[in-house]
Amino acid sequence: MLFKTLIVDDEPLARMRMRKLLEPYTDLVEIAGEASTGEEAVAKICEIHPDLVFLDIQMPDMTGFDVLKEVGEDEDPLIVFTTAYDEYAIKAFAEDTIDYLLKPIEEERLKVTMDKIRRLAKVCSGEMDSEPAMQQLLDRAPDLKQPYLRRIQAKIGDRTIVIPIENVFRFQSEEKYTTVYASNGKFIISTPLVDLEKRLDPGQFVRVHRAHLIAIDAISEYQRLPNGHFTIKLHDKDNSSIPVSRNFVSNLHSL
Repeated sequence: MLFKTLIVDDEPLARMRMRKLLEPYTDLVEIAGEASTGEEAVAKICEIHPDLVFLDIQMPDMTGFDVLKEVGEDEDPLIVFTTAYDEYAIKAFAEDTIDYLLKPIEEERLKVTMDKIRRLAKVCSGEMDSEPAMQQLLDRAPDLKQPYLRRIQAKIGDRTIVIPIENVFRFQSEEKYTTVYASNGKFIISTPLVDLEKRLDPGQFVRVHRAHLIAIDAISEYQRLPNGHFTIKLHDKDNSSIPVSRNFVSNLHSL
């Protein structure tokens, strides 16, 4: 499987170096274009629909995080952030990325990233079974040292609805808000998905997409689609089918 690849960096020498570093991986990546600004990156992603993007975090017009926000969840390329600053690492991984590379990028460090992508290619093509990795996900034990959320509060007019966390099937990011899907209904809260993820027990909830955080116990099955992508089905009243980003599939095999 060849990953159609976009290189985004405001420095021409950095783009040239990335091309050079990727030369040994022509069996895995096909460079389909470059972008030198955030605006150009958004346009290119929407135009060529890359499978993989090496995305610079700091650019003159917008950040790499802004680029992802602009393209939205309809585009689902693998994202590898590149930057000269390690201060963005936690935020980068919160954005559901496959990896985070510090400049100057070394060949050995890039090899680790490409090994992840290679494993993902095998999963998408059916050469590698995803079941052991999914089982590891379902069996994850919580870290009891951290105080996790036990209830969610949602305001409806002058009422405040208290939702026990065990009643929640999933959370979905909606612009600046988050929708809570629970056994007693659907509610809107103002807490961003990335902040919720930090407060929820990782033994109970898992991020499967930039826009989706689901209860592990709500998973009824998962399925590989003909295009190599995956969906997870929930046993909620709607039998919801949630898309799994390719970054998440790769992370399963890194557990």
